[in-house]
Amino acid sequence: MSPKENYEPPLRIQIIIKNILIIMAYTLILTLFLAIFWYPERYLAFQEHISNLGGIVSYTSSLPNTTSMYIMIVGFGICGALALSVSILYFTNKELRGRIPKGILALILALGAAGIAIPLDHPLRILHLTGAACFIGGFAAFNAYLQISSTIRKHIKGWSNVGKGDAIWDVILSVIVLVILVGYFVIFALDQLNVGAAFLGPVFQKVTVFAMILAYYFIDNIDI
Repeated sequence: MSPKENYEPPLRIQIIIKNILIIMAYTLILTLFLAIFWYPERYLAFQEHISNLGGIVSYTSSLPNTTSMYIMIVGFGICGALALSVSILYFTNKELRGRIPKGILALILALGAAGIAIPLDHPLRILHLTGAACFIGGFAAFNAYLQISSTIRKHIKGWSNVGKGDAIWDVILSVIVLVILVGYFVIFALDQLNVGAAFLGPVFQKVTVFAMILAYYFIDNIDI
């Protein structure tokens, strides 16, 4: 049986969820670039965390950071609302495969976005740090789950039926997102403890975010 003959069309709800995730990705990118533009001092992308953009004052010079702070609050608030809508769609559509774990991961993503919206230098700093771990870690975990489930589905069908090149590409992406997922939490822990490779924290954080955004484009609608 050829790949075309074995083609399984995605459900309408899967296309809707994929579009919501893409909108969330664009919102995140726009939020970060606008926050950088309005940051009151030069933002050192390879030395500073994303969280610094949403502080009440700038990280290095303690300058008022009102505009950038509100951009981060609104932007991550929107991302949180979009992730929450995805979670609800998973929980309420029984025809979707793996809907419970996907719904839980999307909910973690939503709660993480809400936490990031709290400024890093606010007295509730712990909620911001927890939110950052949940949002970026949840972002990577959700992507990893989608990639791995896609790989498993194609393996069950048989590589000759789905296209060997497509299946191999899915395996490669699954390994990449898993490595990034594990690496993120290791670097995050080292960064919070300020030991070892802590200096890699700001860089790896951004690599994780943009790699996960890019990886979403390679997810087949049927695997959403």
